[in-house]
Amino acid sequence: MQFVPFMVPRTATVTLVFVSFALLLTARGLRRGHYLAWLAAMGLLLASVVLNVAKGFDIEEAALATAGAGWLALHRDAFPVWASRARTTRTIFLAIGGSVVTFTVAVGLSATIGRGHRSDVDPSPHSIAQRIGADDILPLNFGGHFGTVVMVALGLGLLGSTLWVLFSSREPSPLDHAAHHGERERARALVEQYGGGTLDYFALRDDKQWFFTGSSVIAYTVRAGVCLVSPDPIGPVAEREVSWVTFMRYVEKSGWSVTVLGAEADWLAIYQRSGLRAVYLGDEAVVDCSAFTLEGRAMKGLRQAYHRVQRAGYTVTFHDPAALGADLRWHLKELAVIGRRGAVDRGFSMTLSRLFDPEDTGLLMSVAWDAAGKPQAFAQWVPARDLDGWSLDLMRRNGHTNLPNGIMDFLLIETIGHVAARGGGGMDLNFAVMRAVVSGERNGFLARLGRVTAGGTLGGTQLESLWRFNAKYQPRWVPRYIALGSIDALAPQGFVMADVEGITELPLLGRFLGRHTS
Repeated sequence: MQFVPFMVPRTATVTLVFVSFALLLTARGLRRGHYLAWLAAMGLLLASVVLNVAKGFDIEEAALATAGAGWLALHRDAFPVWASRARTTRTIFLAIGGSVVTFTVAVGLSATIGRGHRSDVDPSPHSIAQRIGADDILPLNFGGHFGTVVMVALGLGLLGSTLWVLFSSREPSPLDHAAHHGERERARALVEQYGGGTLDYFALRDDKQWFFTGSSVIAYTVRAGVCLVSPDPIGPVAEREVSWVTFMRYVEKSGWSVTVLGAEADWLAIYQRSGLRAVYLGDEAVVDCSAFTLEGRAMKGLRQAYHRVQRAGYTVTFHDPAALGADLRWHLKELAVIGRRGAVDRGFSMTLSRLFDPEDTGLLMSVAWDAAGKPQAFAQWVPARDLDGWSLDLMRRNGHTNLPNGIMDFLLIETIGHVAARGGGGMDLNFAVMRAVVSGERNGFLARLGRVTAGGTLGGTQLESLWRFNAKYQPRWVPRYIALGSIDALAPQGFVMADVEGITELPLLGRFLGRHTS
């Protein structure tokens, strides 16, 4: 090492700090399949080889960096994602702006030190070597140790911010209102033709986008690099495999991780073949309207609630929400605001998120009226052709009035009777999260652990009350699942699901634990 100039090892050591930090950040881009991250990692690894040799002939570290670069070179095709033009532009502006700030601070520190030390400074290499102490980090002393720390912090901050922005996941191309509306109506045509599941109509939520392939449509949204899909793809059964494979290619090129929320059991094999993992979420409560009865000992509680409200003079009427009169529409909008929890309607997988859209034809609205002829509660239902019936969208009641206990049960029972009288089949009620676990139906180790977790972190009484509310109707339980992407993306997937389902906004469990009931 005596033949290496004294500046080289120290400069190489400091530079390796930045190279190592940059490699750490490129790992995020590599995980998302970014081609620019691949290029950056290749360059940084090769630079690391040179720097490890220069700073002290660290052959082991250099060999590891060489092996890493070789592995990346062999897997070049695994990185197909390109940063969008908008993101590249933001990165360039950030890099330029940050460099200007860093340079300005460096000049300011140098000027400050220059004013503090007015004696002439010998610029010879020997003199510079004397000024480099053991506590110095950089080969040039910008304002002593404090100035050096500031410069390193600014440099790392600039490097980190630039790479973080550059290697973030692509965002879906934004659509103006007209284009988004056009795609929604295109999706509506496919939902009407092929969609019969209890969640299929919710593919038409306004906060979703749609991926079209063949005669199939996949409704999704992208948040924080997570592509959240719900419901399952809608289209011909024969296209299921190819439509999902095509969609996954699109997702991979965009650098997103994928999560399917509320998946049906029939789809799990296809999801698993694409690398997703299925996790039990809960059960839908489906009532057979033609067989439903209030008779019998098991129905005593419901029967008493129903007759109590009936004696109070309440009645229920049924409407097409797209054809409501202006006065009733105004009253129901007021009830919707009064009965809503949180600032906005949430429920990405099981709520339509809008009322009285003239294009939402063929829906069902149940309205409960008091003895004075005022609407006090309502429920909106969307078609579920596979049930020959309906799926519950939302229920609202007047929270400012002392309504009789059991008003929502009365509304549901009247609706079940209305559907049965017209030859309808099934009604999909609330969704019971973790029902099989909370009810004790599953008794394995993981189920017991789930019950402990639910009771400790999610509020077991809320889960149990929702399950028991559904169980009163003696429904058929239909399981639903979450199909998760890679384990390393589990945390962001969980946060995104919590956000879109309203857990982050509502006081307790929010709509994720079921559409609002009372």
